[in-house]
Amino acid sequence: MESELITTLDNLANKERVKGVLVSDEKGLCLGVRGIAKPESSAFITSIANTARNLENTQEDKVEYPTINIEYENYQVVIRNEGTFTLAIYM
Repeated sequence: MESELITTLDNLANKERVKGVLVSDEKGLCLGVRGIAKPESSAFITSIANTARNLENTQEDKVEYPTINIEYENYQVVIRNEGTFTLAIYM
């Protein structure tokens, strides 16, 4: 699994316009970073994703994971939680 994660991080980091990538587990532990992404922001990124998921009332048998888009200065961060991990892409 570790080699899959490394490959995925590298592939995403090499995409056009991508300045950084961060992946964290469901508890906010940083699993990997590339580019401008900072490992110490991992728990905060996971918290944003989890909070966004709780904003909408959904059926208990249907879990929805929203995509969060944060824009600041010259950067944009797209955050997506998929249950067992959270992905943040800095553009």
